[in-house]
Amino acid sequence: MTAKTEAGTVRDFERGDVEPVARLFQKTFRNSKIQSPSLNAYLEEAFFDHPWAEPDIRSKVFAAGDGRISGFVGVFPARLELDGRPLRAAFAGSLMVENPRENPLAGARLVRAFLSGPQDISLTETANQTALGMWQKAGHPLDPGYSLNWLKVLRPASVGVQLLERRVGLARLLRPFGRLTDRATALVGKASFHPAQGGKLAFRDVTPAEFGTALLVLKDFYPLRPRWEADNIGWFLDQAEQKRKFGYPEWRVGYGADGRPLAAYVYFTEPGGIGWVLQAVSAPAAAGELVDDLFAHAHGLGCAGLRGAAHPWLNPALMTRRAFFYSRSFYVAAARDKSLLEPVRAGQALISGLAGEGWARLIGDRFE
Repeated sequence: MTAKTEAGTVRDFERGDVEPVARLFQKTFRNSKIQSPSLNAYLEEAFFDHPWAEPDIRSKVFAAGDGRISGFVGVFPARLELDGRPLRAAFAGSLMVENPRENPLAGARLVRAFLSGPQDISLTETANQTALGMWQKAGHPLDPGYSLNWLKVLRPASVGVQLLERRVGLARLLRPFGRLTDRATALVGKASFHPAQGGKLAFRDVTPAEFGTALLVLKDFYPLRPRWEADNIGWFLDQAEQKRKFGYPEWRVGYGADGRPLAAYVYFTEPGGIGWVLQAVSAPAAAGELVDDLFAHAHGLGCAGLRGAAHPWLNPALMTRRAFFYSRSFYVAAARDKSLLEPVRAGQALISGLAGEGWARLIGDRFE
């Protein structure tokens, strides 16, 4: 599909565009001009060899008058279902425009091209302030329930050092002092990160394959959910496992007395760092036990803290355990049939993390 404008052309992303798009990605998101063969290979795999790839739901590029690629919006097709009704969905991410002052409307044209696609529901969980404005001008407000991010402090001094490092790189030299301060505090304080006594679930470490098997059961607690199947869920888990910028993944499942999975989570961690939660899912009554086990497990591995994107069904448990909430990126959902958005508005949709864009290695992996 091609849409011509006076300033350039918006068209479907083709395999021959991989190299210029990779170059634009490095410049926009990595502040680097270094070519990365591994990034080129990944873009081709993620956008053309995706297990849910569809010929009419494609990423878009903005080509200047001379044919040079100067803009891109990555589009991941998704298969969802609403109470058993199959839906075609698409997630938009990695919106980038080279020299936006010279092409002030290129980003908006890319967003419009995405929204005009054949999908039943259009989503993004990674919109920045600029991209959010484009969605809002098209009449689609952010969803507050899915746009929040949260942070749980497990070791206060170490978290303070970690946050300072993001502004002042040399603050990493303070890490040993942060650890010593937290140890001293622990000696005079109470150990507060333990799973609740009398819990009904038995959590244990599992393999990615076992985690995927649990997800196939747990997804059915949500009216709007991915149509994961045994023959494709492994692809998403394999992609997510390679996001080494965040550390190493810890896969955990909570089982009921009958052996049925009732909760699961996966997070990435490095000892002394702030862990990142990719996905948490649970039966409605199990959210509190999930959060308790998550915090205790991360504390036991030496995490300074944990952060993650909000899930409306999980937020009450996080709030009562004194997690902090803040704004980082924005979630937007759009559909011509507004009834499809009701589960999103009600916070009953499994449409983020592994069920959204979070599996993609463009978020959290290194490409050398």
